[in-house]
Amino acid sequence: MWVDILLASLWGGVVALDTTAVLQIMVSRPMVACSVIGLILGNFQLGFTIGILLELLYISELPVGGANFAESNVGSAAAAAIAILTVRQFPDRVNIVIAGALLLAAVISWCGGNLVRYMRQINGRVYDNVLKKELITPWHINRAQFYGIALAFLLGFSCVFISVAVFSGVTPLVLKHVPLKVDQIMHPAIGGFLAAGCVFLVHMFWTQGERRRLLAVGVVIGVVMILGGI
Repeated sequence: MWVDILLASLWGGVVALDTTAVLQIMVSRPMVACSVIGLILGNFQLGFTIGILLELLYISELPVGGANFAESNVGSAAAAAIAILTVRQFPDRVNIVIAGALLLAAVISWCGGNLVRYMRQINGRVYDNVLKKELITPWHINRAQFYGIALAFLLGFSCVFISVAVFSGVTPLVLKHVPLKVDQIMHPAIGGFLAAGCVFLVHMFWTQGERRRLLAVGVVIGVVMILGGI
């Protein structure tokens, strides 16, 4: 299990980098981040399902400039990993696990958002020290930049690692006391939320003409993966 947690945490670091620090190619969006977690941990379907639901929740949140925001991308990746590891032990309680993952994603994202604010303060001090130097060289600037990148990766890695390590052990203890009947009751609700999320995302892409090709490519890839049994 620790290898799975380590792999998920490394991806969490990449997600944190893509959010603002380096890439910004949108692989950090919950739908993608959770799906990749699913591929890494061997349960793409569950990762994708959680990603769609969390994308619907955080669709309007964009990390623009110095705005305060919940670290939803990292929180979503952590929640997906927790869900997948938990379902391995309780394959008959998928719906309860998904509902719990959504709650955990909100909590972890909120904590991650606070860590981002601290990270900004640290980066501010680093650049203040650079500006205080009598002679600023490109090496000083590059070192400060790489320090900020490493700090962002460490934030994502640590957030996912600690969250998954703690909750993947606590969640099964809680589920033991939840009747199986509760999972059966929640099944229609999870299906309804998933359908609403898919319709909403398709509508968003379709109403923006330049993204229709991207939507078509995504649909083709999805069909191929379904037929391939991924």
